[in-house]
Amino acid sequence: MQENTIKIKYLRVIVKIKNHFLSQIITEYFKNLYIAAKEANSQFKLQFFQFLPFLVSSLMTGAVAFGYYKAFRYAEELSFSVYEENRLYIFLITPVSFLLSWWLVKRFAPYSKGSGIPQVMGAIEVSGRRKNYIVKKFVNLRIIIVKILSSIIKVLGGGVLGREGPTIQISSSIFVVIHKMLPSWWPHVSQKNILIAGAASGLAAAFNTPLGGIIFAIEELSKFHVKHYQFSLFIGVIIAGLTAQGLGGSYLYLGYPKLTNEGWSVLQALLITALLSGYLGSKTGVIMIKIMDLISLAKSNKAQIGIVLLSAFLVAIPIYYFGTNVMGSGKVLMENLLFNDNKQLEWYIPLVRISNLIASFSFGGSGGVFAPSLSSGGAIGAAISQYFHITGIKANLIILVGMTSFLAGMTRAPFTSAIIVFEMTDRHSVIFFLLFAAIIANMIATFVDKQSFYDKLKIRYIKEGTLPKEPKAEPPEKS
Repeated sequence: MQENTIKIKYLRVIVKIKNHFLSQIITEYFKNLYIAAKEANSQFKLQFFQFLPFLVSSLMTGAVAFGYYKAFRYAEELSFSVYEENRLYIFLITPVSFLLSWWLVKRFAPYSKGSGIPQVMGAIEVSGRRKNYIVKKFVNLRIIIVKILSSIIKVLGGGVLGREGPTIQISSSIFVVIHKMLPSWWPHVSQKNILIAGAASGLAAAFNTPLGGIIFAIEELSKFHVKHYQFSLFIGVIIAGLTAQGLGGSYLYLGYPKLTNEGWSVLQALLITALLSGYLGSKTGVIMIKIMDLISLAKSNKAQIGIVLLSAFLVAIPIYYFGTNVMGSGKVLMENLLFNDNKQLEWYIPLVRISNLIASFSFGGSGGVFAPSLSSGGAIGAAISQYFHITGIKANLIILVGMTSFLAGMTRAPFTSAIIVFEMTDRHSVIFFLLFAAIIANMIATFVDKQSFYDKLKIRYIKEGTLPKEPKAEPPEKS
């Protein structure tokens, strides 16, 4: 009942905006312009009308992605400061943060949980079918708000999560919301094109990797030829990326690490890192799916709250003993490994980070796996470098290979993984090593499980979205 009231209030706000005299003047102006373009058979003007919503959506995506990045980074830095102040605080902040993050998702937007990428994949798959109503569940205005708040709160508590996957669902929601506001006479644009352009724009803005956004759309999201959506895809990626750069300046996600690939031991370590990281990346996804299956059996609120608190303490205890290397997105850890001469890292840190990622993701709440996968893989690369006594800048290639391979094992998107790591470091000389490692990791991951982590979640969410809500039991009639 309360949810219906919120929806009615939301619709009333939309109606007020549409009925406002300024909105009517603007709408009437563009309507007359559109009719004139149609009568004149002007292809340019018609294309302008198709271009305009993508322009507005991309500008908003870039701005929201930048604001989200700033807020997320501040929350992560604040969690580090709290830990440095007193390690015991983590046993209070982590449970409270995890519980609030979970409650926000459960109460206001159930499909804002997790990464957000499987939801977008699911929305693209069912778009245009009779199950089109599922799209509204996966991408909407409420998703944007809850996704941002829930993930920021969770990282504040030391959760191992990233903002990149959530940015993809947020950006797709922005594109869909903007296009829904268009009047009925506006030239039609395929909903699949809107979703794909939104997702690619989000990834490009989150990592500042335009090529990564385009490759991600082609490799992971789309099942049809790129020529059908290339215009919307390129416009979305370019405008969103430029907007984020305009607000935050031109930057590389991980800077310019020095690299060398000399020596047989480096190549040995590279191959072992690709195999191990690919295996662990895929296995991590398998374990998370199994744990989520078990958690789904808990139906009562009391049992679900107990699971959230248990997950929080499973994350807090390693943080207390092992420090900031096992909390947050892992960006600081990656920078320390790549840019410090001392790359010493305890062998168990990668395993603890993976464990904390599983505990942070599985119970619910919002948060992605992109950045945690990169940092876990980077930690694996650093540990293997130490085993082979590879130090200094020679170890950097192994670290980047670990990042690429773990992400490829988790997502089953080898080209996206390699291109993203290549773009965030601007190291052209190692692109073939990264591609080779990603393909090796993808092959190993296929042996671990035929379906990817994202594909399994996509199927799960589509099934959940298709099921009708259980009717509430009516009170017995008084005799």
